[in-house]
Amino acid sequence: MKLESDSAAVVTPFAKAGIFSRMTFWWVNPLMKRGREKNLEDEDIPKLRETDRAENCHLLFLEQLSKQQKSGPSSRPSIRKALILCYWKEIFLTGCFALLNILALCAGPVLLNAFILVAEGKKSFKYEGHVLAISFFFSKSIASISQRQWYFRCRLIGLKVRSLLIAAIYKKQLRLSNSARMVHSGGEIMNYVTVDAYRMGEFPFWFHQIWTTGLQLLIALAIVFHAVRLATIAAVAAIILTVLCSIPLAKLQHKFQSKLIAVQDERLKASSEALVNMKILKLYAWENHFKNVIENLRKVEYRWLSGVQLEKAYHSLLFWIQLHLFPMLLGCSFKRRLHLHALQNSWRLQSCREKYSAKLQRERDSNSISIKSADFTWEDKSSNPTLRNINLEVRAGEKVAICGEVGSGKSTLLSAILGEVPKIQGSIKISGKISYVSQIAWIQNGTIQENILFGSAMDSERYGEILEKCSLVKDLELLPYGDLTEIGERGVNLSGGQKQRLMSDGKILQEGPYHRLLASSKEFQDLVNAHKETAGSERLALLNSSHSDRCGTSSREMRKNYEEKQCKALKLLNSLFHAPMSFYDSTPLGRILSRVSSDLSTIDLDVPFGLIFTVSSTINACSSLLVLAVVTWQVLIVSIPMIFLSVRLQRYYFASAKELMRINATTKSSVANHLAESLAGAMTIRAFQKEDRFFSKSLDLIDTNASPFFHSFAANEWLIQWIEIVSATVLSSAALCMVLLPPRTFSSGFIGMALSYGLSLNNNLVRSIQKQCGIANSIISVERLNQYMHIPSEAPQIIEESRPSTDWPAVGKVEVEDLQVRYRPNTPLVLCGISCTFEGGHKIGIVGRTGSGKTTLIGALFRLVEPAAGKITVDGIDISTIGLHDLRSRLGIIPQDPTLFNGTVRYNLDPLSQYSDQEIWEVIGKSQLQEALQEKGKGLESLVVGDGSNWSVGQRQLFCLGRVLLRRSRILVLDEATASIDNATDMILQKTIRSEFADRTVIIVAHRIPTVMDCNMVLAISDGKLVEYDTPTTLMKREDSLFGQLVKEYWSHSHSTEPH
Repeated sequence: MKLESDSAAVVTPFAKAGIFSRMTFWWVNPLMKRGREKNLEDEDIPKLRETDRAENCHLLFLEQLSKQQKSGPSSRPSIRKALILCYWKEIFLTGCFALLNILALCAGPVLLNAFILVAEGKKSFKYEGHVLAISFFFSKSIASISQRQWYFRCRLIGLKVRSLLIAAIYKKQLRLSNSARMVHSGGEIMNYVTVDAYRMGEFPFWFHQIWTTGLQLLIALAIVFHAVRLATIAAVAAIILTVLCSIPLAKLQHKFQSKLIAVQDERLKASSEALVNMKILKLYAWENHFKNVIENLRKVEYRWLSGVQLEKAYHSLLFWIQLHLFPMLLGCSFKRRLHLHALQNSWRLQSCREKYSAKLQRERDSNSISIKSADFTWEDKSSNPTLRNINLEVRAGEKVAICGEVGSGKSTLLSAILGEVPKIQGSIKISGKISYVSQIAWIQNGTIQENILFGSAMDSERYGEILEKCSLVKDLELLPYGDLTEIGERGVNLSGGQKQRLMSDGKILQEGPYHRLLASSKEFQDLVNAHKETAGSERLALLNSSHSDRCGTSSREMRKNYEEKQCKALKLLNSLFHAPMSFYDSTPLGRILSRVSSDLSTIDLDVPFGLIFTVSSTINACSSLLVLAVVTWQVLIVSIPMIFLSVRLQRYYFASAKELMRINATTKSSVANHLAESLAGAMTIRAFQKEDRFFSKSLDLIDTNASPFFHSFAANEWLIQWIEIVSATVLSSAALCMVLLPPRTFSSGFIGMALSYGLSLNNNLVRSIQKQCGIANSIISVERLNQYMHIPSEAPQIIEESRPSTDWPAVGKVEVEDLQVRYRPNTPLVLCGISCTFEGGHKIGIVGRTGSGKTTLIGALFRLVEPAAGKITVDGIDISTIGLHDLRSRLGIIPQDPTLFNGTVRYNLDPLSQYSDQEIWEVIGKSQLQEALQEKGKGLESLVVGDGSNWSVGQRQLFCLGRVLLRRSRILVLDEATASIDNATDMILQKTIRSEFADRTVIIVAHRIPTVMDCNMVLAISDGKLVEYDTPTTLMKREDSLFGQLVKEYWSHSHSTEPH
């Protein structure tokens, strides 16, 4: 989304509106007029006032927290107290409007009593009836203006609270320590933003309801006492009984809310983990298991949700009068406490230690690292440091290699230099800038140029030089928009080599005086030493997701009853888990997570009762108008034009409102997406000290989301105020008719009934409009969910009439016949007519330059992408004729990016619980993981945190080896599986595969050329075409052999990098 600068964007007219314009919402008219003339777009929405923007709100919040810390350094600052101190002036002003509203509302019964006396002939002066009729209009108008200002300004406070909380959470997550990330997953942090912060932003709307409801009841009792004296005791007793009954019910609701929020966090944590790693789940055929886990959590959540909603329904049924606000307010208060508690916990999460800023006492331009007798540990409370007694000094200009076995602490040492690992003793000093290339490439959703520049200013000469050195020139030439081509989140539509080189490209451009490089592939090692003409992958394409947020489905078609919510959630899960990988390649993760978090929460909590209250309020409004018409039919002369005007006003409003709601929903996804992206790349962001840039972008996105929401509720108040003026006119006209008609036309009883219904007409009509607008906003969430429930599905998991035998594949023979693959319709072919045969039990090496199509061929074997033409046959069965589960569960793979899941060691090796502990211990020994498990001290129950961050990347790869050893598939694929481990461990891994899979078909996508030298056959691919396929010995003898050329380049580079 394009974010306009302040100078280019128009600031909301509210910023300069006068008092009359603000009181009548006249300043909203230009936007409403524009919305009537055309569909509103992002650029049509004015920016917020300076004081309402996230940056100023966040600074004010931090200032209040800082004051609390200074006044009581030993105590933890309270978010609630800070929020109140930030906006106490606004809270006081809204309180004044609330008080004025209560007084104006209470004038209604007083005027009604006086009017009845006039009807009975007890006039105080001649034109008293006329004055009272006009007074009805003014009292209702004052009540309307004061209430609209009360609600509008409370929502504005809520908007600012929401913005500052999202900003604070985002800034906090950029600095979270490893121990904090072990406790709070990315899914939970996402939930803090998309659910907790938004719900907290709604609470200020209810703030004054707590005391105004009590005051209104006291005034009402005083009026009743004046009329009926001692009979008021019965009313007081009823009120006391109601309140006493509501307190235990509210406490029960609090219990249900607590349980609901806890299980929601668990479900979102599991959903986030599964959605992020969907490719791995599909490769291992585990998606049904993970889907079942989430479904079971959803069922538990649904039980607690049902309890919450039943309690709400019971309150509404038992106290169907104004008193029903008491239990509702208590329930709202408890809910606010729960969300605030969650946010308070997130605020208390431990941050990374401050960067080591101490400089060595050397020349000004010296670049060095000095570590003396230092111990480092990932876990602060651990008695066993991860790194012990480290002494290291790196002088300016030195090139230092860090070597060691898998899990020995190489990555931890680099993380310590970056300031990521807590130091428990010793000293560390850093001088100079740092550039960092992570072991697993982190690519942002944006253009290639944006990823390379990474916030730096464009230097055309240096930029071109870097593209040349990183071998990206040819890749960019193949793309229609060159370096302005957009790439998907996490670089999903790039090859592994392209991702690493693109990431390296940007880091070199940062002009750090020296680089600390943690390279995960040969492509990076070759980066500056030799230029390769790398064939570009044509998979790179502009992302135009067919699942756009702009949906035009009719809201009426989406209105399902409450019982269908569970069905919707299950359909959503089925749709997401059976979606093809192309959907995940083209859809930002934040957008998907927004559906399963905030949109589903809206449907759970807002839609059901919203529909019920909309219908009931509309019926009540119609009933009030009908009573008025029956008693004084003359009022229809005024009512019919007023009804027509109300309908026109509502249509005029909805022309803009529906677009504001749509833009609000799409911009909310951008906030979530940026958070998800930053969570994944937090370490890289911190290494380059780009926190301020990413935080600044987050503030812009928060404001971009806040602006349509601000104008949406302002437009809502504009509509309601004018509707209230209309209803006040109807009431005043009815009263005037009663005065002007001949005396004794109506009895005083009829007059009292008619006018009391006229007084309630205002409230009922306003409530009806409010609920209609609210449900229209909530229905957008239903539409967005419905949109994701109709994602085109990949092939069936199981085809009953075409199931292979239980021992298939028995031989492991793979035949590829004229295979052609493209990633999207009407795009160039990525694989162009490949034909070859992999004999059963053979070791097949697949080689080629980065982006040549090696991984695509493996994707076709697992049917992550379906062929445009041709076929792949395994042991005589065309794999396109069988179910995906039957295919993928019979194949084994060690993927390019090793992935672990939150849980235990046992769960990560055998999530389906198919093997015994003894079998698992055997593969742990063969995978060289036994020593690492002994250090953990809990055996198979040793903890694995989200994404396996408490294990090294090499150890994660050995976990993947353990998985295939357990499965013992007839066909095993190694997709550049040795990229993240050292040579010694690579030799052990190769030896294990040779011994354990001696009679199996092994397909190796080569990262290190020596790994394919002992293969039976080598397949060389270039530009998606089969160049050669023969034995390694035969290919080495050919002068023009691509394989021979790759071998020479590999050994040439190996010799050039050896120490002299």
